[in-house]
Amino acid sequence: MSKVTALYHIVFATKNRVPSIPMELREELYRFIWHEIKTTGSTLYRIGGVSDHVHMLINLHPSASLADMMRDVKSHAAQWMKTDARFTRFDGWAKEYYACSVSPQHKDAVIAYIIGQPQHHAKINFANELNRMFEEAGLLNHPDDLK
Repeated sequence: MSKVTALYHIVFATKNRVPSIPMELREELYRFIWHEIKTTGSTLYRIGGVSDHVHMLINLHPSASLADMMRDVKSHAAQWMKTDARFTRFDGWAKEYYACSVSPQHKDAVIAYIIGQPQHHAKINFANELNRMFEEAGLLNHPDDLK
C-alpha cells in the first residue's frame, strides 16, 4: 500500500490585490474553498488570510494535480463571489499563486502562521511577506507576479 504525504503551503491573492474579502464573509469563503479541495480527495488542514489574499495548508491527494486543483478552486470561488452581491469589490483572483512543499515536521508552525495572518499583516505588508517567502523557497519571482 502506498503512503504519501504532500503538504503544500499555498497563497493566492485577489486581482490587483484589491482588498475585496470582507472579514464577515471570510469564514463562508473558506468553507466554499474547503469543499472544493475535498472534491479532489485532498485534505485542508488550515485556511486563513486577510482582505486581499488567502493562505492554505493542504495535503494534496496523490492522484490530484496542484495546478488543476488551484485552477478549479480559484475559478469556482470567483464564479460564486461574483454572483454574490456581498462581495462588492471582488473582481477576480490574481492569475498566479504561490505553493511550497512543507515538511511534516513544520506542519504545526505553518498552521500557526496561517492562524496569525491578521496580526501578522498589522506589522508587514503582503509584498514584503511574499518577498520573504520567495526568498526562503529559493524562488526568483517578484511578488508583483501575484497580481
